[in-house]
Amino acid sequence: MLLSLVAELDRGIVGHILFSRMAIESPGGPVAAVALAPVAVLPGYQRRGIGGRLIRHGLELLRERGEEIVLVLGHPDYYPRFGFSGEKASDLEHPFPPEAFLAIELAPNALDGIRGKVKYAAAFGI
Repeated sequence: MLLSLVAELDRGIVGHILFSRMAIESPGGPVAAVALAPVAVLPGYQRRGIGGRLIRHGLELLRERGEEIVLVLGHPDYYPRFGFSGEKASDLEHPFPPEAFLAIELAPNALDGIRGKVKYAAAFGI
């Protein structure tokens, strides 16, 4: 785990986001990356921008810490609004539907020339 954030509202936790270490196994050696999962907001608090604020804040904190690549398995109509792109993840091997596996570069050109298989932490069971 690299970063865990919660959203509090009405004196309770209504949302949570987690970023974990992962790697891309490339021919030149492992490339550090970050997995975004899960993003969760209680049903009664959804569609209020809580998840979006958690994502934006988390990405900014990761950028400040020097992380360069974040990968997510998620809805292709939701995550692009934060800068995630299926095209950026297209050279990576993974077991997911290609339209739902997205990447964002927190540093310019961080994925340029990177090819290889994604490797999640053991807790993900992938």
